[in-house]
Amino acid sequence: MRVTRGNTGDTSEPAQRSLAASARRSQIVAAAIETIAELGYAQASFARIAERAGISSTRLISYHFGTKDELMDEIVVEIAQSADRMIAERVAEQTTAAGALHARIKAQLHWIARYPAHVQALYEISMNARGSDGSLRYGMAASARANVDALEPILREGQRSGEFRAFDTQLMALTIKSAIDAAIVRMWQPPRLSVEECVQEITTIAALATRRSS
Repeated sequence: MRVTRGNTGDTSEPAQRSLAASARRSQIVAAAIETIAELGYAQASFARIAERAGISSTRLISYHFGTKDELMDEIVVEIAQSADRMIAERVAEQTTAAGALHARIKAQLHWIARYPAHVQALYEISMNARGSDGSLRYGMAASARANVDALEPILREGQRSGEFRAFDTQLMALTIKSAIDAAIVRMWQPPRLSVEECVQEITTIAALATRRSS
């Protein structure tokens, strides 16, 4: 009996193709992040990304990402999701608002220290990728808003539970976010602080700024 491929009900081949395509996309994104971090946004051409990825032709990049903008969109999403996963896991383990705030600051600083190329690439894309009208496609506002939106619920919960004093939660979230940004400079520019030194300083600042008066 002759069995045709369409009659087998075997979906392994399409699944394998899908896995291969996903792996190729991840390979391209990883190479693009490293290229942008090292050379800057303007110099990160498909040719340079292909070379770093060990891909024989830029057509393989164009197959998965039709334009540079599409590739940049994927990079921004990938970086955001990578950070969110690591931070969310640490915060979810906590049972108090103070613990969650400490865990979020620590996890974010550790992610920054672990993935410097991601941070540099995100900055390059945010400050250089422009739309057809010449305006920035991303900018830093979205990243800042995401950080504030993640911090504010923790701060409000701390006030609700009585752990934290009364204060403007948006201003406090912006202040903590700015302190984390400052830590990036201190970790990467001489005289450098270690990630643990930055964690200690910023969590202490946050604790002192939010705690209730005795």
